[in-house]
Amino acid sequence: MYNPVELRERYRELEHGRARMAGIRAAIEEADKHKDISYQIYFRAQFCEESVFYGDDLDMVVMFPEMLSLVDRYPDAPTTRHNSSYKNSYSNVLWIYKWLLEDCERFYQIPMEDCLKFFEDYKQRCIATGYNLRPYYEYVYSFYDSMGDSRGEEAFGRFRKLPHDGNCNCRACERNLEINYYLDHDEFETAVRLSQDIENHRLLCSTIEKNRAWLRMKKHFLHYYLRKKEYEKIAEYCRLIERNMNGEREFECWSDFLEGYAYVDIGKALKIYKKFWKEWLSERCPGEAYDNDISACVFFRELGKARKGEYVKIGFDDTFPLFREDGRYRIEELYKYHYNRAREVAEKFDARNGTDFYCRSLKECL
Repeated sequence: MYNPVELRERYRELEHGRARMAGIRAAIEEADKHKDISYQIYFRAQFCEESVFYGDDLDMVVMFPEMLSLVDRYPDAPTTRHNSSYKNSYSNVLWIYKWLLEDCERFYQIPMEDCLKFFEDYKQRCIATGYNLRPYYEYVYSFYDSMGDSRGEEAFGRFRKLPHDGNCNCRACERNLEINYYLDHDEFETAVRLSQDIENHRLLCSTIEKNRAWLRMKKHFLHYYLRKKEYEKIAEYCRLIERNMNGEREFECWSDFLEGYAYVDIGKALKIYKKFWKEWLSERCPGEAYDNDISACVFFRELGKARKGEYVKIGFDDTFPLFREDGRYRIEELYKYHYNRAREVAEKFDARNGTDFYCRSLKECL
């Protein structure tokens, strides 16, 4: 007998990631069979959330249009009995739409034509529902800034001028966006001034996890110090973030630590690489994979400087493309392996974006 509440309880008992996504897919199929519109939408929203936070965002990119189509046909379908955060399904899907806009920046597999359509569609939906375009300009800024396009600057200016409304991200998340912007533009004092409300926990991203916005802010400052090669600050921020990580995937920034410790504690960096290499090589988000490979390049570059010999011993298993049974690898060879991976992704992003920004940035940072 069809029981959507029971279906929900079943998949909630499953481990996050593939297992839970399979459970949610099964729930979607049952809701579709019984034409339960409310749960057809709700389960798809749950699938998108699981995909974004614990799985592969590309699954969300495929599922989202299905959910959007259902909501367009049934805009008043209730979600309040499933999720009290939204007044109806349309409000829910408008929020999830932001995750899709983020993915336009991180996945070259989404064609530019589709990216522009998504942004325009989201813009029109905001207007139609009476919301302002502050979040629209926020994501336009991030999208164009990621490819070095000046339209990002214009969008950031418009974002700053519009008031906060009910469709905007939380004020702490928006403040972190501003902090990162000013750090990227070397306006350090402005960034520090803006960070004080988060530093003192006056601005929170979550009432449950009170360190969430604070950790995001610290990551922005760590990236700033990595770019500036301020080694004492790099060591301080790596240790600070590592001590305060709360178990969420977002804050397990081991790739950042790999790069940071490569400058200040090469032995610890080597341990991190040995522990996480397989996870990094299996990363399916190209934006994340690109960053991981750059961090690995920095690590092997610094390892080559620190070691007297040309080789390092790493216990890769036979899934590693350069696997050798004796476990001895030339450091330069490992550097080139990760560099070529990063360059391949850079070329694909540049081809999608119609620029040379990624390839130029890769050469400049290495």
